[in-house]
Amino acid sequence: MRRGVGSGVRVDNDLAALLLDPAARLELRVPMRWETRATSVRAHMGVHNSHGLPLTLGVQVLTLKPWKLTAYLMIYGQHVRRLDVNGSHRNRTGDREEWVDRTHKHKFSEQHQDTVAYTPDDISTVPRASVVGDHYRGAFEAFCGEQAIRLTGEYRWVDPVLPTR
Repeated sequence: MRRGVGSGVRVDNDLAALLLDPAARLELRVPMRWETRATSVRAHMGVHNSHGLPLTLGVQVLTLKPWKLTAYLMIYGQHVRRLDVNGSHRNRTGDREEWVDRTHKHKFSEQHQDTVAYTPDDISTVPRASVVGDHYRGAFEAFCGEQAIRLTGEYRWVDPVLPTR
């Protein structure tokens, strides 16, 4: 970890590796609490870890695109890992692969932050129609599993309620 401008801490490869090492003993111990935002519903929860660092886990669903879910593991305002279900973007570096309404994951590196993505093979498909809570839960809990985040204590999944227009 290096000192930087703004939050005072800049995430580096060593810090990201420390957080993702099994010795960090990551645990989500709180229930889901969704908040309605202007264009999404979002849950943002603290992740207990053996280092006592301010690690957060978030998940959001876009109101107008309920098939689009994003889950992320973040510290000091920087995504260390991110999952975009049915998301769209193009890698700005490397192979410049493009995703259009396709599931992909982002992995932090000092050089590229979280701008480089790849296609996973371990996340269930979330359909573009008739999305239900089990679709969201499956993707979110698979993401937690990949990051070795244990779901313990008071954790319980609560389906998001999307505003109707």
